[in-house]
Amino acid sequence: MVSENIASRLSLALIPCLALTYALPLSAQTNSQVNFPDLWAKDFLQNLSRLVNTESLKPNRLATRAQLALGLDLMLTPSPQDLPRDLSSSSLSANAIARLVKQKILSADNGQFQPDHPVTKGEALLAIAKVLSLDHQRMATPQAYLFTMFTDAKSIPKNAVTAIATLTTRALVVNYPDTRQLKFNQPITELELSALIHQGLVYQKRLPRIGSPYIVDPSRPMVSLNVPKVTTLVVNLTKRELTAFNGDNKLKTYRIAVGRAGWETPVGEHRVQQLIERPAWKNPFTGDVIGSGDPDNPLGERWIGFWTNGKDWSGFHGTPNRASVGQAVSHGCIRMYNEDIVELFAMVSQQTIVRVVK
Repeated sequence: MVSENIASRLSLALIPCLALTYALPLSAQTNSQVNFPDLWAKDFLQNLSRLVNTESLKPNRLATRAQLALGLDLMLTPSPQDLPRDLSSSSLSANAIARLVKQKILSADNGQFQPDHPVTKGEALLAIAKVLSLDHQRMATPQAYLFTMFTDAKSIPKNAVTAIATLTTRALVVNYPDTRQLKFNQPITELELSALIHQGLVYQKRLPRIGSPYIVDPSRPMVSLNVPKVTTLVVNLTKRELTAFNGDNKLKTYRIAVGRAGWETPVGEHRVQQLIERPAWKNPFTGDVIGSGDPDNPLGERWIGFWTNGKDWSGFHGTPNRASVGQAVSHGCIRMYNEDIVELFAMVSQQTIVRVVK
């Protein structure tokens, strides 16, 4: 059960000659013809080579924040600015980084930019949105749209939803190998970053469009929202299994953890009463709070409450302790793998019956 309160030197490998060429007028750039190996993004690189040298790119190496800055600076007019304290004015990308920091496109916490730190997909996309002034575009239902486009849309922070939706509608998102997976929080490779920068330049009409199966088509929803609705959940405490039904039709059975001796899961027929995404947790004994999204949050990604005595609750929830699933170890709640509770959460409602049997 839970209480009621649920509450450095720069690495420039992406575009190795970028700092020497990107500030030139477009007409002065060398239109190099480079023969690329059989890479998924070879068409992006061939097109990008109209503006910059891409010969020394390391496709599988993680891209850095300095490389992101150099790519973003292709979209901006260079202008020297004060530098974050950990960069030398002799650094090739120093001017690019300084400008981007001053314009608040990239951050330098306490004056430290961390140029060698790996860049995530989300960080790159949000920075591109800012450069292209697409970060505050109005959209009626951006979150709902993203859930039709990406199977992992739940990982996109609320403050990033509008920008990511806007980029997607303008064909600026490139996902490899699965176009349905955005992977917002994962570090990206130099090849992936090059493809995103390429699309930004295409949007600015500085490069011609290309065709690629990895450019997310904004007009083609890839995820069906027609998920079956769960009318009944049957919890078998002895088998430590949860079975979801739509009427008499069995949908799926999940492995679960149940209440331990002295803290048994309430037997009987109940109904879903609470549905909370990314819940916070308050320790009922100490009052300490673990916030939503914290990897140590014992409630995991979702909370589905179905029983209360007016003070304490029992419900289904995720868990950071995967090894506990399949055991009788909880304080009355039903633990599930995070991926399972996320799937179940999308199918239940406050009309769903919960039947707990021994």
